[in-house]
Amino acid sequence: MKGSVKMETPPEGSSGGVAVAARSRGSIAFSSLSSRNFRFLLAGTLGSSFAMWMEQIGLGWLVQQLTNSPFQLGLVQFVRGFSILFVAPFAGVVADRMDRRVLAGVSSTVSSLCALTIGLLIVSGHIAIWELYFTAFFGGLASSVSNPTRQYLVFDSVTDKELPNAIALNSMVNNMARVVGPGIAGFIISYSISSVFFGEFLFFTAATMSLACLRFKRPPPRPREPVLQGIRLGAVYLFQHKTLLRLTMLQAIPSALVFPYLQMVPNVAKNYLHVGPSGYGWLQTGVGIGSLVSAFAVAMLSDVRHKGAIASVALLTYMTMILAFSFSRIYVLSLFCLIIAGLGLVIFSTFNQTLLQLNIEDEYRGRVLSLYTMVQGLNPFGGLLMGYIAQEYVGAPNAIAIFVCVAMVLAFTGGIASKDIRSL
Repeated sequence: MKGSVKMETPPEGSSGGVAVAARSRGSIAFSSLSSRNFRFLLAGTLGSSFAMWMEQIGLGWLVQQLTNSPFQLGLVQFVRGFSILFVAPFAGVVADRMDRRVLAGVSSTVSSLCALTIGLLIVSGHIAIWELYFTAFFGGLASSVSNPTRQYLVFDSVTDKELPNAIALNSMVNNMARVVGPGIAGFIISYSISSVFFGEFLFFTAATMSLACLRFKRPPPRPREPVLQGIRLGAVYLFQHKTLLRLTMLQAIPSALVFPYLQMVPNVAKNYLHVGPSGYGWLQTGVGIGSLVSAFAVAMLSDVRHKGAIASVALLTYMTMILAFSFSRIYVLSLFCLIIAGLGLVIFSTFNQTLLQLNIEDEYRGRVLSLYTMVQGLNPFGGLLMGYIAQEYVGAPNAIAIFVCVAMVLAFTGGIASKDIRSL
């Protein structure tokens, strides 16, 4: 099978076994790159990830400059998540029916045009917070199509044996962008915030162009039920498979209650850690540094057993570090907490998604992946509530702490304590 590693037996009494094992482990780390389609897909994912992280940094700082409001930071992300939450199920049905390269290309193009629009509005001096609501809404629509479609394309691009490694490498390039993107964006913001959005436009355009290089055999046509019926069947399938449901819930809990801390980071950086855009960018980069290290380790160990138990420990580690970040008022300590949080986040998300992909029947893959993406759309809903509580009652750090504590309880009772998950 393509991407498999041939093990050689060293002569008796030699030390060659260690060298062969090391070479074999290194080969496993990049085995899925033997697929031409996956190489092009990975290059496009890198460009798309750079664009998304530049948007995350640029948009957060822009909203902070325009409003200085934690609530507005959450509200802009809420508008984006609202569109993701309600469009993602339809995107999954469409992804099961038509050319996924076209879907991914259209979504990347819409995202690039949203970025270009913001950049031009800033340059022209006509930027206002209400305009960001519109670009966030259309950007969310694009993401609701792009995320499940690109995950499906990973499955299309490699063999079943290579799939865990491909998911790990996909995660690794996402976090390469997370390491470099925020630092560059923070540096650019100190000179010109509009340049961040023009850079985002270029990266999304490159991601769209890479999709034209993908070559797949046309799959046999499938029976086409009505769209709403397709969504219903996908939901029924998910709820009938308790393991898939628990994996999806384990993604939903941090998405709704922990990930929203990202929208509060500009406020924490400015008002509690007393750093500017460059320091803010490095805080986001800190998560990426930890994520990149763990993503490479996961790629090398993509065939490890007990992924469910490892993912559970990693999720608790991630949430514990974000809780520690909320209490820190020392910049270096805050950066350290986010680095360790990044380690846990990537191990959890990579293994959780791998287990999901490996346990879905092909007929329902697009629909289940779209529902998995839909729960990620809960992030802005949590961000809106977190922003409101932060502004009206307890401040950004205490709001983060409250949400993380609730998430830890729910994650433990909702999946981590399950023997089914720990035994995967």
